[in-house]
Amino acid sequence: MHQRAWPTTALNAIALVNEAVVVAAIVIDLLLTFANSIARYGFNSGIHVAEDVSAILIGIITWLGSAAFFRRAGGMAYTALVDRASGVTGATLRAAGLWLVLAVIVISLWSFPQFFSRQLMQSLPVLGISNAAVVGWQAVGLALLALFTVEKLAEVPGRGVALSFGILLVLGGVVYYLRHIYDQGVDFDPLIPVAIVMVAAFLTGAPIAVILGLGGTLFVIISGDTPLAAIPAAYQAGITSFILLAIPFFMLAGALMEVSGLARRMIDMVQEWIGHWAGGLLLAEVVAMYIFSGISGSKAADMATVGSVMKGPMRDRGYAPTESVAVLAAAAAMGEVIPPSLALLILGSITTLSVGALFLAGILPAAFLAIALMIAIVVRSRHGRNPKGQPFAFRRALCSIPPAIPALLLPVIVVGSIVGGVASPTESSSFASVYGFIVSALVYRSIGFGTAWVALRDAALTAGMILLMVAMANLLSQAIVIDGLGRTLASAFDALHDPMLFLFLSMGAMIVIGFVLEGFPAILISAPILLPVAERMGIDPLQYGILLVMAVGIGVFLPPVGIGYYIACAIGDAPTNKTMRPSLIYNVWLVLGLIVVMLVPAITLAVPHAFGFR
Repeated sequence: MHQRAWPTTALNAIALVNEAVVVAAIVIDLLLTFANSIARYGFNSGIHVAEDVSAILIGIITWLGSAAFFRRAGGMAYTALVDRASGVTGATLRAAGLWLVLAVIVISLWSFPQFFSRQLMQSLPVLGISNAAVVGWQAVGLALLALFTVEKLAEVPGRGVALSFGILLVLGGVVYYLRHIYDQGVDFDPLIPVAIVMVAAFLTGAPIAVILGLGGTLFVIISGDTPLAAIPAAYQAGITSFILLAIPFFMLAGALMEVSGLARRMIDMVQEWIGHWAGGLLLAEVVAMYIFSGISGSKAADMATVGSVMKGPMRDRGYAPTESVAVLAAAAAMGEVIPPSLALLILGSITTLSVGALFLAGILPAAFLAIALMIAIVVRSRHGRNPKGQPFAFRRALCSIPPAIPALLLPVIVVGSIVGGVASPTESSSFASVYGFIVSALVYRSIGFGTAWVALRDAALTAGMILLMVAMANLLSQAIVIDGLGRTLASAFDALHDPMLFLFLSMGAMIVIGFVLEGFPAILISAPILLPVAERMGIDPLQYGILLVMAVGIGVFLPPVGIGYYIACAIGDAPTNKTMRPSLIYNVWLVLGLIVVMLVPAITLAVPHAFGFR
């Protein structure tokens, strides 16, 4: 007993220290970015070391944060098949996913010294210290990720571990053989076997981020066109954009909204005003998701916050859990383009599109989808399918507004500061986090050390896993460029010569990619390929970028495969099989809304054009 307890105690201590370092990193980075913004705009002199220090801190958040997230939550993954499997089959699938994680880490660590030695000879421009201070955290985080993977493997029954290890050895032999015949001049596309392995890895419940890294790593090994040192180099290059610093800050603002009760006050206000209609609580759910999506940036956090608040009133009023969860998932899909959306932030970081323009462009299309969902709810409520909420009381509804105003101001501050040219997206995200702390502590008096720690930890860890996804997707994107698949797909779409046909086909493809691959990877891989084609066909890139994110969002929450759909069912305690039919109905309305936005570019472009973005 003591022998089993000792390693667990040691790992718990390591994990706690790791989380503390990540939380310290996000706090320092937040204060530094905020202070730099104030100094730059207030005194016309920024903090010169800010960019160098932030480069170090984002490495800590990415690599240590993702490792901590993996231990605590298991990673963002498709686990439906693993959860349904039992006995030896379930154990083998689970262990296979963990072995694949370990394999990617081992190869990455094996190739790291060569990359690290080159970084030792480079220096940060202002601090003057070696660039090793930035990239060294990659090795630390990968080592921790390996340690936590071994810990999880130890919890899987031995037979499943052994069987899955045998499968991994066979896979290694196949990869070695493919490399051999590729070197011998046998003509085949290395991405074909890579895609097959990625699909298999997806079904094992391996984290999406690692699956992306696995795809890029296998391509490097099979093709031999690039040295192994390109693997860690691609990871690091993926997280060098200063815009990506906004991810942990927006995550923090959303976490503060959740733990301090700010989100509940907004949702309570919406319920008071429209909850008394037939299907009113479902309508309130859509409106609440529209408002809250503009603050959190995490669809899981959005659904968890809104779903948990709405669950009790809906149950008390006799709403079917399947209906409320179907609406929750559809509303989350609608919210993908509501500023400050992480999907739009990532799209702006990998393309030439302005993040401010994207934020403005997403407002009306999201509102249009919200209206489409509300029409669907009204139609389905006509025959008493959905009951009413509590009777309307004007005085009570009026009294619900003041407590919600400070929370409602947060997205105004974020979007207003970007559009007004006062701050960059990263700086505005720091404003949002600081404002969230001030409002929680001084206005609502609902946050203490414990809730602040939870908000900081959850934001840092979730941001770490998202940034890991960005880092590893960059490796796969480079593999696609080297392979020439991007050029092939672009040429195929170019051959259509019909912009409308291109829009319909590419949006259909993005919905499929969204429910297979998940949102951020789908954007990271597809946007650089499809956006140039859209421009060549005369389609406004801003409109196409919004359409692309909308289509991916619908795919992520589309049953029976979409990961977001299963998250919504888990949050709302609804059976997945019975929720599927109403969810598909609401998704049909979303697709119809997408088509209208596609056919009427003014819905997307009117607001950014009004603010001078072209």
